[in-house]
Amino acid sequence: MLNTRARRAGRATVARGALWSGLNTFATKLAGIAVTIVVLRIVSPRDFGVFAVALVVYTVVSSSSELGLSACIARRDLDPEDTAPVVVTLSIGSSLLLSSAMALGAGPLASALGAPEAAGAIRVLSLSVLLSCMTTVPTAMLTREFRQGRIFTATAASFVPANALLLVLALSGDGAMAFAWSRVAGQVVAGAVIIASVRPWYRPRWSRTAAARALSFGLPLAGANLINYILLNADYAFIGSLLGPVVLGVYSLAFNIASWSTSVLGAAINGVAMPAFSDVRGDPDRLQDAVSHWFAVTGLVAFPVSVLTALLAPDLVHVLYGDAWAAAAPILSVLAVYGALFVVALVASNLLVGTGHTVWVFLVQAVWLGSLVPTIVLGVQHFGVLGAAYAHVAVVLLVVVPAYGFALRRVLPQPWRLAVTALARPAAAAFAAGAAAALTALLLPGGLPRLLGAGAAGALVFLLVARRTIVRYLPARAVTRLRALKGPIGGARTAAVPAGGAGGRLQDQGAAE
Repeated sequence: MLNTRARRAGRATVARGALWSGLNTFATKLAGIAVTIVVLRIVSPRDFGVFAVALVVYTVVSSSSELGLSACIARRDLDPEDTAPVVVTLSIGSSLLLSSAMALGAGPLASALGAPEAAGAIRVLSLSVLLSCMTTVPTAMLTREFRQGRIFTATAASFVPANALLLVLALSGDGAMAFAWSRVAGQVVAGAVIIASVRPWYRPRWSRTAAARALSFGLPLAGANLINYILLNADYAFIGSLLGPVVLGVYSLAFNIASWSTSVLGAAINGVAMPAFSDVRGDPDRLQDAVSHWFAVTGLVAFPVSVLTALLAPDLVHVLYGDAWAAAAPILSVLAVYGALFVVALVASNLLVGTGHTVWVFLVQAVWLGSLVPTIVLGVQHFGVLGAAYAHVAVVLLVVVPAYGFALRRVLPQPWRLAVTALARPAAAAFAAGAAAALTALLLPGGLPRLLGAGAAGALVFLLVARRTIVRYLPARAVTRLRALKGPIGGARTAAVPAGGAGGRLQDQGAAE
């Protein structure tokens, strides 16, 4: 009885963590979308492309600054008392070193990426890398304790000052610097709230034994993260250097839109899945059940959004951003598919990290990078900016997914069967939704009527086809309330397991956000 109660309490805690993590990113993304729509009607594609160049440098550098040590603190099977002070010391040292190198090398880096005018924004963003050392351990402790509600509070507190500054500076005429300074301002406010939310505060301290233990876990993960962020930004680098900041600005918008839903889902995965998987790593049955639930819930969210975004991309771009950004639509149609595949791979990555197989994450990311870079180069040379989008889809489907399937054999006896079984119904429902949306789109005029009408038709068909699977992953309380309103729902089981608990669970580019 006590064991059952403990499991239920653990599931509730993880479910709350997943809810807050998803809510945090959803609210931030929704508000950010509204601000971006306004700002991109002020700034030009060139300004947005210049900032994208600066963001490439920031993303790659910041991904390395904490050496993968925050995940070491977040693991619930490890004691933070011994490692946290050492992590503080290492984070301060690495942030100082990397932020200095970023500021000093801003000019050459910006020129190499095809936008010399991005040097100023790169120097501003180096301040953000420096500040990150203050929140590495506090943020990891909140993640470890599933206190994503406090992270949500910090993000919400930073939104108004950061975006007010963004709008003021954008109206003054320097779009790239506006984005850069707003990011720094937001980090200062959010960091202050996060630090104030955590006790105890760990002071820097050095222990060779603790440092060796932390680095043995963190460095492979840091290497994997570095490769991951290079992967996410390799296309930006090649497009900027080969095609210029204007084309890069259009491509950046397409990638931004494609990441709307996947970043929300990715926030829940990154913020909750890894510590949750580590919680059940010693129980094979519970681990398999958790993985199955994570894959299924990922498909239920990512697949319909991917299909509908791909189909309705021209109307979506036209309605929200205007004709100046119309060239982003065909790119968005391709990247929407990539987004769905990416979050499925993200579940596998977090499973490997949560079970201690960080070296395999590094190896898969290395294979990913080695395959993607030449594919992007060929794609851009032969098909222009659209070739970069096709390269992403081809590599993740033909290389990355099989590589993760091979790596997961160290954790699960039949990873392919588990994943396919969990994802089959969401995929079928998403294709049905796409067919309904495509047929409806033929009957409606372009623009807002087609976007709303076809989108609603697709969403309705998806809910109808996938209703049994959806109900299975709703919290038990929600199922009870629905049954009280409508009676039994399609025969689905009543004992729904919260996504992300011991029986299954439900955080733009990672560090860039």
